Amino acid sequence: MARTRYVRKLKELRQDIIDMGAITAQSVHDAITALETSDTALAERVIANDDKIDQFDRKIESQCVMLLALEQPMAKDLRVIATSFKMTTDLERIGDFAVDIAEEIITMGKPIHIPVSASKFNELVADVNSMVADSIETYAQGSIQQARSFEARDDRIDYLYRNIVNSMVDALAQGKCSTETVSDVASLLYIIRYLEHIADHAVNIGNRVCYMEEGERVYLK
Repeated sequence: MARTRYVRKLKELRQDIIDMGAITAQSVHDAITALETSDTALAERVIANDDKIDQFDRKIESQCVMLLALEQPMAKDLRVIATSFKMTTDLERIGDFAVDIAEEIITMGKPIHIPVSASKFNELVADVNSMVADSIETYAQGSIQQARSFEARDDRIDYLYRNIVNSMVDALAQGKCSTETVSDVASLLYIIRYLEHIADHAVNIGNRVCYMEEGERVYLK
């Protein structure tokens, strides 16, 4: 009876992590959609949605503490709990960065103009969006192979990030941006930094999945 209850609690914990991840991934997707469409109403919903992510964070922390204190788990079960506890931090930070992007969109209040590196910016946005969704799937499936792919994907995101930043800074320094687009460039520099941070936290999730499944601390980045 006690074992049945324990197994059920572990399943609930993992499902809550997956649910929290789904909400977080949706926030990132919505923030990116709001950016692409200049939809300030959608950006507002991203901000409001952050309360749900924070609620999951607190709930899962309590679940982990309770399981550790009362059940004294060993081996794989202990790694599942430890991984879940750490993952909430990554998911909560990803949600925060989605909010940061949403706030920039609201501050701009108009369609954003990308003066340079528009194609690379679009690639960066798409890569980050898919990487977040894949990180949640990686946890749900315990996929070591997919987790290990994040390093190369993050290297590409870092390359795109540096390329875009350098291009925009050069454009500003050389006076290639009109007065109307200077503020857009400043906002975009913040936004791509938030996107780069989001990708870093997706890599962290991959690291944690490797530890959960294999019991080895692997640092992909």
